[in-house]
Amino acid sequence: MYSVNVDGQRSRTETVHVESWEKFQAYIEALDDESGRKAWDELWFRGQSDAEWRLQTTLERRTSQLRAVSAYLNRIGEIKPTIETFTERAFELPEPMEVESTCRQYDGFDFWLRRSATYLAHLRHCGFPSPLLDWSRSPYVAAYFALARAKPDGNAAIFAYRERANTAGFKVSGSDAPQIVSFGPILKTHRRHFRQQSRYTACVKWEDSQWYFEPHDSVFGQRDKLQQDYLWKITIPGTERLKVMSFLDKFNLNDFTLFDSEEALLEMLAMRVIDMRDGRG
Repeated sequence: MYSVNVDGQRSRTETVHVESWEKFQAYIEALDDESGRKAWDELWFRGQSDAEWRLQTTLERRTSQLRAVSAYLNRIGEIKPTIETFTERAFELPEPMEVESTCRQYDGFDFWLRRSATYLAHLRHCGFPSPLLDWSRSPYVAAYFALARAKPDGNAAIFAYRERANTAGFKVSGSDAPQIVSFGPILKTHRRHFRQQSRYTACVKWEDSQWYFEPHDSVFGQRDKLQQDYLWKITIPGTERLKVMSFLDKFNLNDFTLFDSEEALLEMLAMRVIDMRDGRG
């Protein structure tokens, strides 16, 4: 694993273990120092309850048969009428012929893919297998997702991602190299997008004259001087769970405020009247 200083100027990856919630806050405060950064140069965060889990999309976890971008977009096109009927909303998604032709063009593909971002983000928030990794602008939202269901005998992980550390604000990629495309924050999509301060990334690669989805690790694992796509992984003991849940709940950050459903309301109440009272780890 490469070594990185706090401003991310030596390499793309770093793993840091903090022993307490207080040390996590101090580390994040230093890492997310916005002085001198442009408005578009944000730090995004993602929480995972098991530090041993890879940074994978839900689509990667579900199947390896939908790598081609065109295949996935056509598959979600099949279910679009059902989703629109249930939600009473209309979502933009190119027709199959346009999908096939555009996914076989190199130039402008990332801008074209963003046309479907509203629909893709909606599906991601509702649990359909997605090629998107979802992030939050808030390290505290990410910490909640990391620790809410963390096991006391293990470590949780909060990832921090900085897409564009260069002063120009653009990204560079080779024609045959995997690249990360980002979406957000301005999207007209599911309400959870705004509750969770969501951002999204997809990793794609031009291969055999068409676009495919690739694991994000194929980008984060590289090392160069492009000053882009930096990743930090901060691990924290699961024993800090109740301390963190109590701290965040005082700021009204809990399952209900993040998900806004009856099931989330009951989870919030269970956390308050069972876990926090009985000291369950």
